Amino acid sequence: MEKSALAILMNLGLIEESKISRPLPWRRPTNVFRIKEDVRPIFWANRPKSYISRTIGWDEFPHGRWGNAKNPSYGALSDYQFMRACSRDKKLQEEWAIALNSVEDIYERFMNYCLGKLRSCPWSELDGLQAETKIIDDHLGNINSKGFLTINSQPAVNGAKSDVPLVGWGGIGGFVYQKAYLEFFCSREKLNAVIEKCTAFPFLTYMAVNKKGNWMSNVNQIDVNAVTWGVFPAKEIVQPTVVDPASFMVWKDEAFEIWSRGWAQLYPENDPSRTLLEQVQNSYFLVSLVDNDYINGDLFALFKDIWN
Repeated sequence: MEKSALAILMNLGLIEESKISRPLPWRRPTNVFRIKEDVRPIFWANRPKSYISRTIGWDEFPHGRWGNAKNPSYGALSDYQFMRACSRDKKLQEEWAIALNSVEDIYERFMNYCLGKLRSCPWSELDGLQAETKIIDDHLGNINSKGFLTINSQPAVNGAKSDVPLVGWGGIGGFVYQKAYLEFFCSREKLNAVIEKCTAFPFLTYMAVNKKGNWMSNVNQIDVNAVTWGVFPAKEIVQPTVVDPASFMVWKDEAFEIWSRGWAQLYPENDPSRTLLEQVQNSYFLVSLVDNDYINGDLFALFKDIWN
């Protein structure tokens, strides 16, 4: 009932989603069996329904910390992950099923979405961007126009009050923190440039993988990086969002599948646009990038000299 009431009020323009108090950075499901769940990988931030579907078979859900013991096998991909409500399908068709004559046309779709000019995205189940993206939307528009196609991001936050709009969560009386995060698709050439630049940014950690599973990273595959945490009165540190390499390798199958089942299928068979999207799907890398300096870091400085 709460979800329905909030949806009605938001659609009437009576309240803004960014001003709704969140117990966690992501909305906790109503299922009573998941009531203690308070840690998730960041990769499904824009696809919460898919995450719930793929973890529905878990006997226990992560609580307090995320580790290998709390990371059982995810459910296999199914048609459910790619089903949308009719209204969402119509919006996606209107905004994304345009003629694509070159990869630059693909860049433009991603850029317009990050600038708020589009409300739908094949990689998101949400209506529009996460509210906190407003803080970095110009930077996102810039890098997308140059071929770094972002599907997930969050700005750095250093000790913001837990009840402030956009980035606050957990109620009043606390302070929240975030490491800047970017997740994007790019060509092998652009990825090589990113990796080379990372040597001059010692606080950056990255993971990259292509559809075939070829992996490159400067972290171990068993490392878990907390990228969101909060400090609250009379509580242990709460760390609800992590970057987990094992889960990233699971997520990459879903992320690459969306190129074909989420976007390319909007076009008729043998359409040139569909062929172009499949070429990108088979040649690009999925990259996860974390700036661990949440105080003085500048994640977007990495892209300053590698625009082209």
